[in-house]
Amino acid sequence: MENTDRYITALINGNDAIIKEIYSKIYPKVHAFIQSNKGNTDDALDVFHDALMYIIVTQKEKRSIILSFEAYLFVICKNIWKKNLKNKVIKTDILTLEEKETNLSAFILEQQCFEFYIAKFNLLSENCKDILSSYFNGLSYEEITEANDYATVNTVRQRVFKCRTKLMELIKGDKEFQKIIKWGTN
Repeated sequence: MENTDRYITALINGNDAIIKEIYSKIYPKVHAFIQSNKGNTDDALDVFHDALMYIIVTQKEKRSIILSFEAYLFVICKNIWKKNLKNKVIKTDILTLEEKETNLSAFILEQQCFEFYIAKFNLLSENCKDILSSYFNGLSYEEITEANDYATVNTVRQRVFKCRTKLMELIKGDKEFQKIIKWGTN
């Protein structure tokens, strides 16, 4: 947590020495991930830079609790790269600054939604988190029954339903949800 605050403060204040430390410590992992997923060095640099910009923008606005800066930055880079791959189209024109800002704004909204979802997900019981994680990761009801020693598949279906309902209540019951929905439709 000490490095997290130090790194975020350095990014916001533009401390070159610590920013170089962030690059030397974390960038190689991001670079390796992007290269192993249809990218190149330029892609990795762009993604890393965009992720740092995202952190600066969001943390200037409102500091949030980040347990591991390295893990947080890596997840942001991964999400940006996945979004880039999904939207990758051969372009003959140069990407304009306006398009880049629009893409960053869309990413910021998407990342905030993801963080909001994770925060609500973490409020669930451990049992619900385990079952929903298995379910969302594509395990069948039969596999979940077997892995968690439930009596029947029907029991697992009921647990998944109850846990999903609880998660939706947590999400919809938060005032922040209405802000996100409103901001996303503008």
